[in-house]
Order: sequence, then C-alpha cells, then structure tokens
Amino acid sequence: MRKQWTKEELITFENEIGDLYMDNKLPFLFHLSGGNEEQLIDIFKDIKEGDYVISSHRSHYHALLHGIPPEVVKKRILEGRSMFIYDRKRNFFCSAIIGGTPAIAAGIALALKRKKSKQRVWCFVGDGTEDSGHLFEAVRYVDGFELPCTFVIENNNRSVEATNEERWGKTADYKWGSPSVIKYHYDITYPHARKPGMIDLSKAVKKTDEEYFPLLKPETSRSFEELDKLEITYKDAVIQSMTELGKAGAIFIGYNVRRGDAMGTLKNVSEEQKIETPVAENLMSGLAIGMSFEGFTPVIYFERHDFMLVAADAIVNHIDKIERISHGEYTVPVIIRAITADAGPFYSGPTHSQDLTDAFKALVSFSVFDPLTGVDVLKAFKSAELSKRPVIIVERKSRY
Repeated sequence: MRKQWTKEELITFENEIGDLYMDNKLPFLFHLSGGNEEQLIDIFKDIKEGDYVISSHRSHYHALLHGIPPEVVKKRILEGRSMFIYDRKRNFFCSAIIGGTPAIAAGIALALKRKKSKQRVWCFVGDGTEDSGHLFEAVRYVDGFELPCTFVIENNNRSVEATNEERWGKTADYKWGSPSVIKYHYDITYPHARKPGMIDLSKAVKKTDEEYFPLLKPETSRSFEELDKLEITYKDAVIQSMTELGKAGAIFIGYNVRRGDAMGTLKNVSEEQKIETPVAENLMSGLAIGMSFEGFTPVIYFERHDFMLVAADAIVNHIDKIERISHGEYTVPVIIRAITADAGPFYSGPTHSQDLTDAFKALVSFSVFDPLTGVDVLKAFKSAELSKRPVIIVERKSRY
C-alpha cells in the first residue's frame, strides 16, 4: 500500500532536501516542489498503484505520492538524480526535457489499450511544456484514439523566470477543451532551481558525469556468417527483414506504412501491426518509446533523413539516453528505419535528399548500420531484432 502523505509531511520532506543543499551536499541542478501539495494529494486519489506516472524535472512530490519510499527518493537526490528519479516496478518515469514526455505517455497508453489493460497513464507537465507543440500533438492523438491517458498541467506561471503573459501575451491562460487534460494553478514556494543563496562549492563533493550515470557496456557484435553466401537484392532483403519482424510481432510506426506499405516493404505485414501516424516525427518516436516500455518491438519508419531532424529531441535525448539515465531500469529496444533519398527518378531538392548518417553516428551512442548489400541488410535487421537497445538502420534509395 502506498503511504498517504499529508501536506505537512510533503513540505517537511522538501524542506529537508533544501537543508541538504545549504549544507553543501547537493552540488548539482535540482528543482524543489512546493505550493501544490493539496492539489497533488487530491489528484493522486484517482491514480492507482499500477498506473504509470510520468513526471518532469520537478519530480519529488510525484515520486513520493506514487509510493517510492522517501529514503529512496532522498538517496537518489543525493546521488545527483533529482531530475532522473525512476522506478520500473512502480511504473514511475520522468524526463528533464521540456515537452519530451507527452508523446511517450501517449505511446504507453496506446500499448495499454492494445493489451486491453485497465492501467492508465498520468503525465505531469509544467506550463513550459504547455508552450510546446509536442503537448498538443500528444493530447490530440490521445483524444482521437480514446487512449487511457491524462495530462496534468501544473501552471505556476513561470518558465524559469518569465511569466505566461511575457511569453504569450493575451493568450497566456490557454483554455483546453480536451477531456484528457487537467490544468491547475499554484504559487510555487521555491525559485525555478535550487534555493536562494550560494553554497560553498569548495566543501561539496562533485563526481564525474560517468560516476553519476555509468556508461552502458557495449553490445556483443554478431557476424551471421551463415548469410554470407546468399544472393539477394537490397530491396528484397528489406522486404524479407520486415516480413520476419512482422512474424515476430513487431509494430511498424510512421506515415505511409499502411498507404503504400512503406514503399512496398511492408506488403507481407498484417494491417493490425501497422500504425499510420500523423505527420509528426517527434510523436512517432514517442509512441515507439512508450510501446517499447510495454514489451512491444516498435519499428519507426522515417521516409527521409531530413524529416528525422524534427524527431532529434526524442532520438538523442530519450531513445539514446533513457537506459543510461534510468540506471538500466528502462530499456528502449526501438528499431529506426532511416531512409535517405540519395537517388530516384525525380530530384527532391536540398531539404529532401540529405544524407545525415555521419551526424546520427556522432549524436547517439547506440548502433547505426549503413548496409551496402542485400546480405548487409539482412545482417543489420537480425542484429537489431536481437538487440535489447535501440538501432538505426540507414536505407538508401539508390540501392533499391
């Protein structure tokens, strides 16, 4: 059973965290909760223990109210993880990237609906995330497909120091007409980050990035020598790989995955396994992340490298980082098909034919395969299927 916190107990806990900072124990970025105790206690009455709670950089109260023991929350804050408090057992997830979580929440909810689960997703965001189009995409998707997800906007009228009026003028207090959105206003107790006053950093012990968040061990490479003697064209290898992934239960996410079967490569895959999405690359990526949390193997289809730049936040800050920043509690075995329009009967122009393979290799720590032959394609997708981590596979239209 979760502890039923009182307003006074929450305030006491957060005051103790503030005292740790003044005692030179927290030489890193953290954000204190405060001022919204009564609203959160009331909201958590509707949140069941098995539900997902998706939090933000201001996560302490959410973690406590969802049942993470206070000693664990305190320990993780002392370890530099105030913005990175995770609990896989309790389905608690957070991200310090503004606007990064709504699409992930939608993906989890989509997976829960497909599994006919009674669980729900509760995604807490601030008014800074309310600024973002990413929230609008996710809310519209959740409403459109009646997914079990509620977005809670915690409006303290402050993005760092700027008010909503400064940022939005006459539309500062935006009114949501969505059944999936709860919005409440409160006056926060503390500044945006830390507490007023500077501590004596010479008395603080600050570790390295890798000490706070150890790097992942490299995956074992696979050779698949039994495929070397096969003769197969590049595109036939893609079709065969998609067919095999489909038989294994993978879910294919993107636009034109149903209408056109992703240039014919998904023609042998069941319609139920193809999710046709809006033209919203960040949402597509978030859906894949969320579904992977529930045991699905998502394959994201990006028609062009150029368009993937819209999803760069989800790919670089989430797909690439989640396993590491959660200390392995969450994994993201997502396969990304990255198509580069490096040839074709019609010229596409400089914004529709870029080859960003080297950029992706520099931006992420997981495997980026650039197969040049049909056998290379088969090997790349077999490696991806067996991997427990994300994989990008570059596909070149010039080789189709």
